[in-house]
Amino acid sequence: MVRHKPLSSEIEDFVAIELQTGQTTGTGSLVKALEDFMQGGEVEGASYRFGLNLADIWKRTFTQILTKGIVMERWGHRIYWVIQEPIYRDFLNRYDLDGMAYDPGDSTVFAIYDLVREDDEYRLTPTRVESSTIDALFDAFRGNLEVPPKRVFVERLEEKVQEQAEARIVLALESK
Repeated sequence: MVRHKPLSSEIEDFVAIELQTGQTTGTGSLVKALEDFMQGGEVEGASYRFGLNLADIWKRTFTQILTKGIVMERWGHRIYWVIQEPIYRDFLNRYDLDGMAYDPGDSTVFAIYDLVREDDEYRLTPTRVESSTIDALFDAFRGNLEVPPKRVFVERLEEKVQEQAEARIVLALESK
């Protein structure tokens, strides 16, 4: 979003705005539900196996938050991430970011909204605004992973190698 001088293209100020939406898993079932609905089928109460893929949302988005946040912080500008409440709560939990608040000095701002049902409609309703520094977000990103002991990782690799070796032996015996 830009603010420019009146009747001019000269930029006075700007902010970046990113909208983070949900991402589904099991999309084939979601498509089936839509097809059933479009063909007049009864979908209310029916079960279609799909859901949000929260892990994939954040593994892709967090690197963007960090990268774009660094740029905006260096330039002295803000970036606003507009995120729906349940997706944002998962972000806070996943990276142990509970306790964030809004600080006007922070360049990375999270504008949280939710869908609130009113009668037969859903309305976009702002719930809160929080912010962070890039350093605090990097710390959360670094500290998030529960890294298993190397021994556990190597044992799992050895199991996989053994499974592959056994599969090759079986295949070789069956091919003769």
